[in-house]
Amino acid sequence: MSSFTNYRSGPVYRHISLQHIGKGLVQVQLNRPDKRNAINTRMWQEIGQCFTEEISNDSTCRCVLLTGAGSVFSAGIDFGSLSLLSGGTGVAEDKRTDVSHQALRVLREGGAWQQAWKSINRCGKPVIACIHGGCYGAALELVAFADIRICTQDTVFKAPEVDIGLAADIGGNQVLPKVVGNDSLLRELMLTGRAMDADEALGFGLVSHVAPDRAALMEHAKAIGRSIAAKSPVAVHGIKTVLNYTRDHSVDDALAFALTWNAAMVQSNDTKQAGMAFVMKQPPVHVHSSQTGSVAALSTPDLSWHPKLQLPWEFALNLRCNASG
Repeated sequence: MSSFTNYRSGPVYRHISLQHIGKGLVQVQLNRPDKRNAINTRMWQEIGQCFTEEISNDSTCRCVLLTGAGSVFSAGIDFGSLSLLSGGTGVAEDKRTDVSHQALRVLREGGAWQQAWKSINRCGKPVIACIHGGCYGAALELVAFADIRICTQDTVFKAPEVDIGLAADIGGNQVLPKVVGNDSLLRELMLTGRAMDADEALGFGLVSHVAPDRAALMEHAKAIGRSIAAKSPVAVHGIKTVLNYTRDHSVDDALAFALTWNAAMVQSNDTKQAGMAFVMKQPPVHVHSSQTGSVAALSTPDLSWHPKLQLPWEFALNLRCNASG
């Protein structure tokens, strides 16, 4: 295994580590085991940097395994370095500062933290969260942005924000309702702050697989990752992009967007290679060509601005330019 900083120029991380663990597979590990991987400002900033700059721009990376070093995945926020008294964003309260300035600072720094967690969802590469031991608070919000979540039998999940007098604001109350199917249980967990074990998380839909131990967890994650890495990076990138868009839009808009995306992507070399391999009953080989590599290096676009799509006689995109006539 090689460190990210060994094969490409990049920042030196203190609280996370990056390694290639197989062809097309990269492990991003929370790396504060002596602190139970508690999340401080430096860690969430490094996670944002990693997925925005490193993962998104590495065309050799086809799938990411997000893990935690030590006995637990993460104990959540590091209370020794962050204060929750200013709204849950880790901004310490300053009695000398006017409340409006404090609020603006919370919005600024809390928004940056939200963007760091969102970078996992927007990086363009599938991210498998491999959770063991415990996953609390901000860490639970972190894994909510992953594409696939699996855990060990001994994992405990908990959203303790209610016990410290605040509402989760970096994904717990915003993303979890979109990734699980039981609104009643979600509200129970968020309103009571009680713990949830692995079996309940599986039935809840938070995770898709429970492994007996950490070794089995990693083997299962690597098997999924190898399967994804063997697929066309153009197709994988497209699937993640379309699924992200579909989650936040109507069925009609999502159908139209998918057609927009494929109008260009079906013309790629990957589609031709996969089609020929299917006919020949052979596995396709997706080469790291300049064309394929450039697509694989793209991050999933932010589509919050995307105009409503229309399908009149033929496929067309209404740009809503407000031009007269």
